[in-house]
Amino acid sequence: MRTTAPSEELDCPGGARRPLSCDRIVGAAVAFVEANCLAQLSMRRLGSELGVEAMSLYRYFPSKALLVDAVVCRVLGGLELPAETATDWEPAVRAYARSYRALARQHPDLLPLLAADGGARATATEVEQRMQALWRRAGLTGDGPRRAQRAVQAYVIGSCLQAPAARSEEAEADFELGLEALLSGLRTRLPLSS
Repeated sequence: MRTTAPSEELDCPGGARRPLSCDRIVGAAVAFVEANCLAQLSMRRLGSELGVEAMSLYRYFPSKALLVDAVVCRVLGGLELPAETATDWEPAVRAYARSYRALARQHPDLLPLLAADGGARATATEVEQRMQALWRRAGLTGDGPRRAQRAVQAYVIGSCLQAPAARSEEAEADFELGLEALLSGLRTRLPLSS
């Protein structure tokens, strides 16, 4: 799901003012949240960061809630997802879990929103569908793909909520131990084929 920034994000020649766009506004909002916190994000402050009046932003995002949804979608777009034809489930799930953890730790204020139902739910649903497709290709049927993905998701989110800013070797070792235990459990209890 990773995408490259469009060319309009580059500085204009001669110091000309760049036009507003949804992409530019969302990029600035992500940067603002990373540098400050979600609670401090407001249309006025973001407008100031972009050198425009807050009212200009409402043309693109009629409410702060819609802007926050777009920010969550942008963050989720950085997840490492398996290829649509991937069949080797373990490395794909491991990479996904690590990627999700990295994003959640980079954006701790957004963590509760990453898993919440809301306007960004369409993107979260797309992520979940991609992962469930991997579980189906691995041999799960019925409700198995949904349950397996929810178990992985719950573990990753729970570990991030427990210590959102911890970056110690011990925290990493704890996460990896839990992840391997979860994958081992899924491997032995569910009809997965490698």
